[in-house]
Amino acid sequence: MSGNNKKSFWLGKYLRTRSSKKVCHSSPFSTLRPSYPACQKSGFTLAEVLITLGIIGIVAALTMPSIVAKYRKKVLKTELKKTYNELQQINLNFIKDTGYNICEYNWMLANGGETVMTATVDTTAKIVSYYKGKGKDLHNKFNNDVKNLTGNKANIYMFDDGNMWNFMRKTFYSDYGYPSEKCMVITVDVNGYHQKPNQLGVDMFSFRPTKDGRVIPLGNPDTNNDAVIGSYDFTECSKTSADSKNGMGCAYWASIDVNPDDNTKDYWNDFIKY
Repeated sequence: MSGNNKKSFWLGKYLRTRSSKKVCHSSPFSTLRPSYPACQKSGFTLAEVLITLGIIGIVAALTMPSIVAKYRKKVLKTELKKTYNELQQINLNFIKDTGYNICEYNWMLANGGETVMTATVDTTAKIVSYYKGKGKDLHNKFNNDVKNLTGNKANIYMFDDGNMWNFMRKTFYSDYGYPSEKCMVITVDVNGYHQKPNQLGVDMFSFRPTKDGRVIPLGNPDTNNDAVIGSYDFTECSKTSADSKNGMGCAYWASIDVNPDDNTKDYWNDFIKY
């Protein structure tokens, strides 16, 4: 490139650069009589920033409750599945270690001379013992605060026979079994008593260990009429009933994530409002 061409190249580049930028002029006399446009800087004004932040705040206020609710439901759904799997594994451990499943073990203690209440306490204590560490027996300290599915006071007599065990961020309750007539019922607060709402069908779910060696979530329509292989008397899962046991029959529907009122919809997304 010749000398003249180099000068033309750099001069053109300089002019293009200058033309693409805003040029601010100043005058020594601008404080007396401004004769040039004021220097303008690019960016947002304070008002624009405040308006934007206000809009973001409004959107967050509208969307955050929904996001938080979905997250809580997801956590509870996961904890329910985990608890169900744990109880099934514990039942297998009972069979391996004692020769009895949970229901039979409970009956064996009662047939051996213990009252049905004591047998249920001892069975519940053994269930908890399969978790690492030791459960804390709270002696029914908190069961008065349990709510049914619609938020009314639940029937505390469904949760007081095996004492109340608070352990591993879970709380265990039991309703007694009676030899040859009914297997005990185990209700688990899957996120623990100290995390609300302590409500049947939301964070509390009931299971029955069965005579034939299974663990059944209460509410399965196929097992509603049998106290030794299914739900029996704990079947209700209704958004309108004020019955004190309403919600004990929700464990089945929650475990399969099906809305009991409309089987084409989900339990967690459509049935539960939380």
